[in-house]
Amino acid sequence: MASQAPSGYRWGLRAVIALQCLLILAFVYRGVSAPGPFGPRLPAVQGETLWLESHGSFHQFDAAGKRLQQIPLAALKLSDSPTSLQFTQEQVAWVHDDSRVHRCDLRQRLCLPVELAELDSRRGYRWVRVSDDESEIVVSDASHHRVLVYRRDAITDRYALARTEAQGMRFPNQTLQVKDAMWVANTNRHEILQLRTGPDGKTVRQQHPIAHPDLRPGRTFPFAMAQDPRGQLWVLVAGTSMQNADLLLMNPQLQPDRVIPLAAKQDPNAITLFQQHMLLTDMSNFLVRRLDLHGRVLGPFGDAAFQAELATARNQATWSRRMPALLLGSVAVLMLVALWLAWKAGELRQLRGAAWRAEPEDSPQDETAPAPVFATTTTAAKDAAAAAFAGATLPIPPGRVTMVKALPGSTRTRRRLLLATSALALLVMSALLYWIWPMFYQHDCAPGAACPAWLPYGLAVLALVPMILPMVLWRRLKALENIRIGTDGQQVQARVGNRRYQAPAHQVTCTRQQLLIGLGVVPLRLNGEALFDEALLRRDFIHRLPQMQMHNSPWSAGLLGHWWKNGGWQGRAIVIGFGALFALLAWLLVGLLVLRGLFFWLTTLV
Repeated sequence: MASQAPSGYRWGLRAVIALQCLLILAFVYRGVSAPGPFGPRLPAVQGETLWLESHGSFHQFDAAGKRLQQIPLAALKLSDSPTSLQFTQEQVAWVHDDSRVHRCDLRQRLCLPVELAELDSRRGYRWVRVSDDESEIVVSDASHHRVLVYRRDAITDRYALARTEAQGMRFPNQTLQVKDAMWVANTNRHEILQLRTGPDGKTVRQQHPIAHPDLRPGRTFPFAMAQDPRGQLWVLVAGTSMQNADLLLMNPQLQPDRVIPLAAKQDPNAITLFQQHMLLTDMSNFLVRRLDLHGRVLGPFGDAAFQAELATARNQATWSRRMPALLLGSVAVLMLVALWLAWKAGELRQLRGAAWRAEPEDSPQDETAPAPVFATTTTAAKDAAAAAFAGATLPIPPGRVTMVKALPGSTRTRRRLLLATSALALLVMSALLYWIWPMFYQHDCAPGAACPAWLPYGLAVLALVPMILPMVLWRRLKALENIRIGTDGQQVQARVGNRRYQAPAHQVTCTRQQLLIGLGVVPLRLNGEALFDEALLRRDFIHRLPQMQMHNSPWSAGLLGHWWKNGGWQGRAIVIGFGALFALLAWLLVGLLVLRGLFFWLTTLV
């Protein structure tokens, strides 16, 4: 029964490791998959009804907030993250999705892409506005800092690029057509830009800054707007993260008038005028807020069924946001369980390796001596034992040089695992670079300053630099198979790759894992796995050097002590440096804890 317990612990350890791998894969899948259901966003007015997108569907509401119909995005073959929605007819919607502009017939559940020149397939945020007769399409190409105007050809019925507005643009977002002028939320220029065509056919530009003292610090980026019947412009002004925007009211002359207070945690992402009310969609908090034209907050928009769906989607999104922390916490707990199982199964004892010299009280018999021959053994076994005993006890003449070589192929399995892990890490790094790449051109590196063109490529090369480490480790593992250790009974010499180490035997320290010669470290085991024929190593090296210092502690490598005693001034400098670094880290940690305590104490006084 005693032999079954370690086996059970070992099977438990394998199960825990497999579960950890599944949790890590779930964490990676959670990171690369969609961020979960979005809340209400992309409001679009169509006649006397309102459309918006929320938790994977388009929803239509009447003036009282009653939902009339719901169309899943999957039924239209759209992704779950379109960036623009507008209606030109009762059942005709224009959607920007997957880097293309689509014209959707909702009655037939059919979306067809529209061919537009100079729009690449690179992921990016674009705001699309279409005229009522569908003769003109305006695309705010934020990542390329331009506004593209397309007009439909009456003969071919295709859209051709009429003009490009790029001068002075920095991440343009929503556009509005007001009489003969086009208003643009010029986000990173912190202004509302008016564009008019002059008598000479040239574009006349007028900048209207959105600066106001009541805006919260950092709120300087306008991105969405709507005009009320009195000609006032309602503008959402966000911070650098484009979240938790403030609501700014500008007069008909586009001068900042006042800031309408919103809750601190409110995160509006779009605004539209509907039935003499301003509607603010908040996809983070899964809410549609109604405001009257004086800025007073009214009740939420939507009927009871829609509110219930939003509550369910909000709970789902909350758990989805908590999922990474839960997965990492579970992996950490399973690591502790795996450590306990490894200890019970004897895996940790295997990692530390056996002592090179047995203590007399533990094993009075020499480790190199053969096991005693019992009466039940055969004659052949007795002869083999006698021969082994005779070979083991032959004395090695003084002054004779004996050498021990590492076992060929002793690191082959580790090298193969390292290559497989490196290939997997390269794939993960490539996927992360593909996901992060759009952020280099969708954000500025400084207010109003674009990132240098070489920056994404430089960071990509920098991200691949850590992949050099596995190659260095692979070469190091390969070099371990060529280790040579020799002695004449007085001196010790070792060669690891192109490095050679030599010292008198009494200045050499032997641990369970390493041989320490001066400042050099010669591996004898790799996490408990033998690199040498250990019986031969004991006979031809360790037992020949009784004056060699032995460190038989299971975990202590004795490295710092060896450097202090036998490393000369360089070794002592290294030990002093380690001590100073440890003292500095401890001082910083204590200082941070003291400062944190003082901060909380001062906050209680205030």
